[in-house]
Amino acid sequence: MFGFVIGTVCLVLLIGTLRRRHWHHHGHGHHRGGFGPRALLWRLLRRIDATPAQEKVFRDEAAVLRETVRGLRGEMKASGKDLAIALREETFDRQKLESIYRKQDELLASLRERLSTSLGRVHSTLDARQRNEIADLLERGGRASCW
Repeated sequence: MFGFVIGTVCLVLLIGTLRRRHWHHHGHGHHRGGFGPRALLWRLLRRIDATPAQEKVFRDEAAVLRETVRGLRGEMKASGKDLAIALREETFDRQKLESIYRKQDELLASLRERLSTSLGRVHSTLDARQRNEIADLLERGGRASCW
């Protein structure tokens, strides 16, 4: 369960980063400065020398992921409420807990599927050099100092 929570938090932060980048890019009409998530994505796109068409794919897939997470958010809250109910009961019901875990596993599976599809679409727009640039950043831990 903790892996699911950590993975979900990471994904939500990634989507927030992409969403804020989109707002910054289109909302202010400039691309300089900044240390936040918006600036990081812009620097990544600049570093890989992304074309406008590639940037559009990144933005579109980020929007799809954001909507997917938005849709799952309510279900995750319900799962948290179910867990709270299970903890308040006089006796511990392992079957209820397993049911909650199954529901979370299904949510995670749908999120993974959507993420895989989005990553596949982004990957297909990149050339070998761009893929290698991103892979190198990931191997180094994606630290901003590497950019």
